[in-house]
Amino acid sequence: MNRLIFLILFFSSLTQLSANQDTVAYSLDEIVEFSLQNQPIFRQMRLQEDIADAQVKSDMSGWLPQAGIFADYFRYFEQPVAIFPDFNNPESGEFQEVRTGVPFNSNVNFFVEQSLFNNELFLAKGQADLRRKEAAYQVEESKLDLILEVGRAFYETLLSQEQIRINKEDLARQERQLKDARLLYEAGITDNIDYKRATITLQNTQAALFEAEQDYKARLATLQERSGISHPIELVYDEERLIYQSSLDTLEAVDAGKRPDYQLLLTRQDLQDQEVSYFRRRYIPTLSAFFNYNIIYQTPFGNEIFNRAYPNSLAGFRLNFPIFQGGRRNHDIRAANLEYEQLKFAEEGLLLQINREHEEALSGYKSRFYEFRILESNKQLAEEIYNTVSLQYEEGIKNFLEVIQAETDLRTARINYYNALFRMMTSRLEVLRARGTIDVNLYD
Repeated sequence: MNRLIFLILFFSSLTQLSANQDTVAYSLDEIVEFSLQNQPIFRQMRLQEDIADAQVKSDMSGWLPQAGIFADYFRYFEQPVAIFPDFNNPESGEFQEVRTGVPFNSNVNFFVEQSLFNNELFLAKGQADLRRKEAAYQVEESKLDLILEVGRAFYETLLSQEQIRINKEDLARQERQLKDARLLYEAGITDNIDYKRATITLQNTQAALFEAEQDYKARLATLQERSGISHPIELVYDEERLIYQSSLDTLEAVDAGKRPDYQLLLTRQDLQDQEVSYFRRRYIPTLSAFFNYNIIYQTPFGNEIFNRAYPNSLAGFRLNFPIFQGGRRNHDIRAANLEYEQLKFAEEGLLLQINREHEEALSGYKSRFYEFRILESNKQLAEEIYNTVSLQYEEGIKNFLEVIQAETDLRTARINYYNALFRMMTSRLEVLRARGTIDVNLYD
């Protein structure tokens, strides 16, 4: 039996060791950098720039010569009929029906066409850089949102991780207290009240630890989803550095020009302005040059169709000039102008939204910062109280109930402190997101 227990513990330790070897430690910057390279949804979004570039190049390819070949082969079962005047007696007014062509026909045509003046191509050229900018701003906005979401999930997971650490420390200390209380009780020095109180406190801490561990698993899964990490991880941070970085200029005004969503809206206004110009130019003609080279095969016998060719070639210009389209151009111009006006109204609404988001984020940061300073002081006071009460208990001045109360206050103060710290850092990140000042280039 003892050997079986030993084997179980041995293999369990090996499994735990293997799991620890596979666990990778990440700071916030490292996990954000990993997210921007591996998060599936963001990787999908990053393709938008390549898609926009390919679409622009596709539209601009119309300025290059267009060449191609087409061919056909067909057989007449009933040949076409042409009507000619009576050539023997043209003045008679009589006509004669003559079947033309031969039953077997084939045609190979090679063509080259070059656009010289084309309104659609003018639109593609005017919108080319704007469409690339539009895609770039979309990706930048997604990058800021991803950094914010990963940062928020990181601090929430970090809070659960700290709760586990605090509860484990309390659990180790309370196990010693329970052992001491039991020895005192068994020695007849004290009654069983302190022993029972120590037992209750220990069980409460065990329950809190279990709850924190389950909460950590859920929050870690959320963080892994948002960051695209599939392997086991643990989170690391420098508490002093975090507190040092927590300061923020609360007097800085928000600059909408730094927000990618605002720049995206301005870019769409420019794109729509190009659309208005396009519809205004709808009256201009389309002009292109072309060259065709045709090879015609004809024969009355199918097996001889490619024995002889009848080539012809031609070159020229093709002009398409719209004269009357039922007022379509005017209606298109009006609709395009109204869409541009919609975007102007959207700009006013977005400016109000940006101001609201900044004020909400800034107010939240100020509240969290003030709360953190208060709870930081409370933690220091709780540590001093616990240390004093513990010494007084050992000297017989304080009873065990006061030790338990001081310990409970200390655990609550420490958890509240870390909760306030991480909430403050999340609020700081939200302010930077509202201002559009998160340094996205830091992770390139």
